[in-house]
Amino acid sequence: MDRMKLVLLLSGGIDSPVAGYLMGRQRAEIIALSGFVSSGNEEAHVRKMTALAGKIAVSIGHEVSLHVYDQSLALDCFRDGMRPNLTCVLCKRAMLRMAEKLCKMTDSSAIITGDSLGQVASQTLRNIAVIENAVATPILRPLIGLDKMDIVRIARNIGTYGTSIASGAPSCEFVPKHPATRSLIEEVLEEEMRVGIEGIMDEMASTLRVIEHERFNE
Repeated sequence: MDRMKLVLLLSGGIDSPVAGYLMGRQRAEIIALSGFVSSGNEEAHVRKMTALAGKIAVSIGHEVSLHVYDQSLALDCFRDGMRPNLTCVLCKRAMLRMAEKLCKMTDSSAIITGDSLGQVASQTLRNIAVIENAVATPILRPLIGLDKMDIVRIARNIGTYGTSIASGAPSCEFVPKHPATRSLIEEVLEEEMRVGIEGIMDEMASTLRVIEHERFNE
């Protein structure tokens, strides 16, 4: 029986590597996807993501591939839009769309996220529902019922914690001062139409590249 393929949305935080580990130990093949913010931090971001992907691979006992893309193309539009408070929701929807594209390219069955209920603005129940509306691909959230202490404990055990808390993948400049916690799908769709989300997604997809495994040993 072929191993199930899953696309992991890998960020520079603590949660997503743990989510990848939990699904990878179920013998799923993990294909990591991470968006960098341009303006000079691409290499630092790639170094951090390759380190995390490598540690996940060691913890689950099999290879993890890594793809990266330039997500600033979308973030610039969202931040400067009519509703900057929706930036986090719009960004997560764009990330899921990229993950869905990669699922189709790699014949993967589902998307893994590091969502843990209520920890940040994009993870309220209302916002989770609005965000997942962006794609038809199933979304797996292995951390949804864990608290932060549980997640940190697992991260320490698998060796990703130190790398996750290190600098290397900044994007806080795009986080609004007052992010929406109860977004409305009608407003989100209106904003996506205004910025031309399909064209933005095509541009971001053109920046997608795979990181060679030799980088994992640097």
